[in-house]
Amino acid sequence: MNFRFQISDFRFFRRYFSSGWAFFMPYLFFYLLYDWRKWPVNPGSGSHVPALLHVYWALHAIHAVLGLLALRAWWSETKSGFPDFPLSRFSAFLPWLLLALIFFIPGPYLEFPADPWEHLRRIIDCANYQTFSLYKFTSYFLAYSFLGKIPADRQLLWLNVYYTGICLLLCWQYYRLARVVGLGKRASLVFVILQAILSGNNIFSFYRYYGISSSIYAQLGAVALTRLGIDLAKPKSFVIRHSSFVIGECLPSFLWPLASGLCLTLFIALNHVQGIGIVILSLAAVAAWRLVAWKRSIVWWLAAAALTGCIAVMHEWPHHRSLDQMYRSSGWFTAWDGFNVLSPQSPASDRALQIIGFLGAINFAAGLLLLGRNHAVGWLTVMPVLALSLPVVAIPFAGVLFQNGGIAGIIAFHRMLFAIPPGLALVCIGQGMGSRQASSLSVSHSFSPIFQHGVFGIMVLALLAFTTIPASGPFYNKAWHALVESPEDLAMRGVWTDCNHYARSPFYRANASFAATSGISIVMYVQNPAAVTYSNRTFYYSDGRSPSSDLESIRAVLGSQGPSGQVIVVPSTNMIYTPYSLAALCSHHWLPQEAAMAFTGANELRAMSSSTGLRPANPADPINYYQGGK
Repeated sequence: MNFRFQISDFRFFRRYFSSGWAFFMPYLFFYLLYDWRKWPVNPGSGSHVPALLHVYWALHAIHAVLGLLALRAWWSETKSGFPDFPLSRFSAFLPWLLLALIFFIPGPYLEFPADPWEHLRRIIDCANYQTFSLYKFTSYFLAYSFLGKIPADRQLLWLNVYYTGICLLLCWQYYRLARVVGLGKRASLVFVILQAILSGNNIFSFYRYYGISSSIYAQLGAVALTRLGIDLAKPKSFVIRHSSFVIGECLPSFLWPLASGLCLTLFIALNHVQGIGIVILSLAAVAAWRLVAWKRSIVWWLAAAALTGCIAVMHEWPHHRSLDQMYRSSGWFTAWDGFNVLSPQSPASDRALQIIGFLGAINFAAGLLLLGRNHAVGWLTVMPVLALSLPVVAIPFAGVLFQNGGIAGIIAFHRMLFAIPPGLALVCIGQGMGSRQASSLSVSHSFSPIFQHGVFGIMVLALLAFTTIPASGPFYNKAWHALVESPEDLAMRGVWTDCNHYARSPFYRANASFAATSGISIVMYVQNPAAVTYSNRTFYYSDGRSPSSDLESIRAVLGSQGPSGQVIVVPSTNMIYTPYSLAALCSHHWLPQEAAMAFTGANELRAMSSSTGLRPANPADPINYYQGGK
């Protein structure tokens, strides 16, 4: 077999990086190898095998060098095609630079007690493991390899850099998805910005809320695999153009798409299993689009197959009695056992709107219009809602959710609607299709004169909608959350700074057992995985707990361990000065005043510390540390 690839051919590296995902595969390979062999993931085990952390650092260095080679190849390939080369290349970078600022300026959403604190804890907690289970830790350990050894006073800055980078990678996948369905470069950039603001759950932006979690990696892989499916579904698709990088033309044409699909499937499954469901719905949409494009009458065969499957599942598939008793009576399911997502009175419809939003509903209507033209984007937009409404999907899926999440797990069904590309149908209609796109994607020429200036109109209407539509339900406008910066106290910046100052002071005791209320302890834990006695985030609204639970936990620890080597962290009474969280007020995800509740009990903690013989270490700081022992 004659491979024509040479190391001097830097275009290979350009394709490697422009894929937006292929460079994750070496990390995943070594992760699986170390998990299989049970080799150490962190240094200090005494093993002769280098730690996985050191392997990741070596891969970072290799990719930095390869990235420079790819940049050199891109520079040499594009220079001859642009007479005003520097200006043209700057204009190509400018939209992505502005998009990076949209992510970087507000940064990841670290308002307490939102889930990103838990994701940050998982990243830092990787330092405590020598081995760990496969699921979800692939992305967290990758983040840890960037952030774990950075001092705490600079950790939030570099966390923001990492967060911005992974957000841009997901945007790049959406950009390539838009290009593969026929959008031009400018329209694709409009879509990328639109989806960056529209994507999310409830009132929360997907990027800001899940940007440091494993979910964003699964979504990245799902979009990449969907794009690969569309590319393969096109005529003459086995001439690899977009989704793979070719080493030699002598290789079988199906080999690299197959390898890419298998790698992406594994990558998705090891980050978040919801990505597999998203991919299944997306590829089903692609298959339906291609079949109908091949033969129009096949749409009736598809409808007949769906009807037959629905009847079979309704009568033969086992129904969970507890699901029927609890959810059917409250309107979650239709009479034909599908999720009741199309009825405004149904709680299932409200859950669906939390993903789609008011603007997404308009995008869904645009998808219906494109579906009438058998456009791929129409199928991608409509198929997830249609599938969840059918019992052939809803009944087995509800059973899977029940088995894995219990009776309350079914409410997560709406996450499958992340398969809908937010705003893509609107931009497709807004752009209009020229003759070339019309012939390749089966779109009528009548779109062109009607929507000649549609993209600009879409941008104006979107800007108006972003600033006028409420954030709370049933509208669920995520635009404000994508751009807003949390108050400094609710974002725990003061707590982070005070804990960092104490950790660098002469009073700090690395081997002590720290006891703190939940608001402070989570910050201490993610800064330094020390022995924090109570490190759970508070969710009083959901689990019925009260602020006294923190005090009882600390009192129990003191009673069992005694004051020696103990540090009780006492918050200032004005540690939280923002009266309530706007995000909590609009989303009902936690109590609006929950952050303040997590910092209560200062007087009780001081009294508890004095009664057990602990002494204040730094009485002048906003957070007081009462220590025992010598």
